[in-house]
Formats: sequence, C-alpha cells, structure tokens
Amino acid sequence: MNSDQELAHKIKIKFGTAPNDPTSYQLEKIKQDIQALIAKGISPSEKDWEEIVKKHCPGAGSYFYKGADTSDLITLMQLATKK
Repeated sequence: MNSDQELAHKIKIKFGTAPNDPTSYQLEKIKQDIQALIAKGISPSEKDWEEIVKKHCPGAGSYFYKGADTSDLITLMQLATKK
C-alpha cells in the first residue's frame, strides 16, 4: 500500500466516507487544502480535516466502519504532505 492509498484508507475510516471515497481526485484536493493550511503556518486541527474532507467528499460522516480508529492527525498530516 503506497502513502496515498494509506491516507485514503485512514480518511475513510476516520471520517466515514463512502466506500469508494476518497477518489484519487478527491484525495489530491484534500491534500492540496491541507498543504495550503500548512503553508500559512497553520497546523490543521481535527475540525479543519473534517471540514476539508466533507468539502471534497460530501457523503463523509454517513458511513461507519468497524474496527479501531488508529488514524491520528499527525499520521494524516504526514501522509498528506508526503511528496
């Protein structure tokens, strides 16, 4: 699993996106928005992540996946900013 696949999976579990979300296009947009916040010196909060994911994956929050949520903001940020 590459870093984009891992990030997409963690976003799906943490934010309850549709089974096929985020798509590669949605994921790229999420990463761009997160990187834009970081470029402004803002460390994205969980609320920032939630708003950005919801913006690009409107169904976020509508799904629930069983299992432990091991995705934390630091891991998400590292995956989103990985080149």
